Amino acid sequence: MVLYSRTNCHLCEAFEQELNDFSQTTELVCEKIDIDSQPQLQSLYGSDVPVLMLNDKMICQHFFDKDKMIKVLF
Repeated sequence: MVLYSRTNCHLCEAFEQELNDFSQTTELVCEKIDIDSQPQLQSLYGSDVPVLMLNDKMICQHFFDKDKMIKVLF
């Protein structure tokens, strides 16, 4: 699972906190990538972050969706 986000983004920070809380109960492993570190990701996502991907498919964007996560993972 990959979380695309950026620093100093209140949506990204809130999303990451909820994802971390969820991950503690599921042992989920997630890689966090700052889109500002890669120009191609900046142009792909722009201001549409955070984005959570699994196997190149978007699971959540902008807001963490616990119900969707449960459907996808279980």
